[in-house]
Amino acid sequence: MYLKETVDKLLKKQNRSLSWLAAEMNKSFDGLKLSLVKGSIKYKDLILMAIKLEVHPGEFFESDHTGYSPEEWRSVLEEGEAQYSNIKKELFSCKELTEALKDQLKDKERIIELLHKSGYSEE
Repeated sequence: MYLKETVDKLLKKQNRSLSWLAAEMNKSFDGLKLSLVKGSIKYKDLILMAIKLEVHPGEFFESDHTGYSPEEWRSVLEEGEAQYSNIKKELFSCKELTEALKDQLKDKERIIELLHKSGYSEE
């Protein structure tokens, strides 16, 4: 089943329109419709759409996802966001450390250069 048809069924069940969903997601009607028809919707938008429709994200796919309450799948999604947030923080820390090490390397190269100019020898 196509994603657009699945979303249309969910919207009909909730007595809502695609234009309502587009407005809730801060998307243009045409842009959302096109991404649903082509199946080219972004992961982030798919998650947002599930939240706005108050369904498990698995509702959009042909798979067994029964047994999850809205609270359970929201907590799973939030855990993923928190984990991703931690990875971003670690990456930022690594970048800072890399910059600090580069600065230290430049300082040491400058010291070596000055020692060579002053005629210092290890002998």
